[in-house]
Amino acid sequence: MNKFPSAKEIIEEANKQNPKADINQLHTLTYNLMKKYRDIYYPNKIKDFFSRDSFSDLSPDIKLKIEEELLKPIIIGDKTYSNFIEEASRRISQVFQVISGNLAELCVEKELISAGLKLGLNYERKKEHADLIICYPELQNYSKKHRVEIKNVKLRERGTRGLMFDGDSMIGFFDDPGEFSENNIDIIDKQCRKTKGYCYLPPKTLEKLKSKIKNKRFKSNKEFISDIKKFVDQGII
Repeated sequence: MNKFPSAKEIIEEANKQNPKADINQLHTLTYNLMKKYRDIYYPNKIKDFFSRDSFSDLSPDIKLKIEEELLKPIIIGDKTYSNFIEEASRRISQVFQVISGNLAELCVEKELISAGLKLGLNYERKKEHADLIICYPELQNYSKKHRVEIKNVKLRERGTRGLMFDGDSMIGFFDDPGEFSENNIDIIDKQCRKTKGYCYLPPKTLEKLKSKIKNKRFKSNKEFISDIKKFVDQGII
């Protein structure tokens, strides 16, 4: 098995095993199936890896020893990983997500600093659940403020949800125009009209969405800083 089954495929299999299962029994079945497929998936990936021509001169015994070591459970603190591959991939993924998010925020902040805006006067980071708060005319006066959600390369559900609850505008480095379905575009446009904000996208992504976002509140992320300076000066974008 080189392809991990989808959630739909797993729940269909669980339903076949016990059509009368209640919600908790069904969840237990699906969880156990997921673990079963995981335990099949990892050894098969290793076998595929060792089947490459570059490993043809390794003896079966050596391959088996390496495979056994790679598949040993790993315990780190209070966390248990089923094997070396899982531990490495999860930890790298978790670290990568945090770092990539922070880098996106720092890229935006660099634009603010280059434009002469000052932390604690014109803007603040990580306040009131927002990634960024732009203030007019100064931070001490919260009569006018503009909250900005900063996203990295993926929109996902968190992007639209974050904008709805914690942002007046959203800026991101989104690299997949396909994530911007008509439904997502309508949700973002409706929220930005309500808050008098915009969704700022990379020029390449914006160009590919041109026909979908016509007359909607989407702009190039290169326009973000000029709009923010306008808000700081005039209290409106």
